[in-house]
Amino acid sequence: MYLDDLKIQLENYEGELPGMEAQLRLSPPYREGYDLEEVKKSSPRIAAVLIMLYENDEGNIEFPVILRPFYNGIHSNQISLPGGSFEPEDIDLANTALREAVEELGVEEENIEVFKQLTELYIPPSNFLVYPFVGIHYGVPEFMAQEDEVAQIIPLDLEAFMQAEPMQFERNFSENIVEIPGYELGEEAYIWGATAMILSEFGALLEKL
Repeated sequence: MYLDDLKIQLENYEGELPGMEAQLRLSPPYREGYDLEEVKKSSPRIAAVLIMLYENDEGNIEFPVILRPFYNGIHSNQISLPGGSFEPEDIDLANTALREAVEELGVEEENIEVFKQLTELYIPPSNFLVYPFVGIHYGVPEFMAQEDEVAQIIPLDLEAFMQAEPMQFERNFSENIVEIPGYELGEEAYIWGATAMILSEFGALLEKL
């Protein structure tokens, strides 16, 4: 599939998004249910992330995820999509996703078009309501990681992601071993939690096209 064709299909898709049902397939077992409309009434922190599609030098479609550095916080050393908090100067949440991707990936804003919004997702531990977007980068991006926010930029092949089966892996939480669903990246690296849930909906949407 060519990237331009995929963009057109995503833009013209008029069906319902896979939504929370698809997100929950990759939900950690300890995650509690919530009412999205009630969450919005509680004034959560607002953020946006970007699934940025592009064609590499071989013509294959990829998108980057990032490894967060070690820091004193609950998302330390986790793999996530580029993104961050809404700022007052942002025009809208799509602009938040764009701005954060530009900052964290070191890419040029004029090469990116954000064109599709997915279903928002609440992250209870950090009280963030995250709005995921899909965009396209025209041309092969030259990444330059933002040092204080990004330890590593990891390009993922879209076709390989679509063929990958989620797996269960073990993590230690409060001295308890818990099995968590996620996507394996190799060398004991996994995409899990909110990022896996967002990508689960994205994959389910692509299957509808």
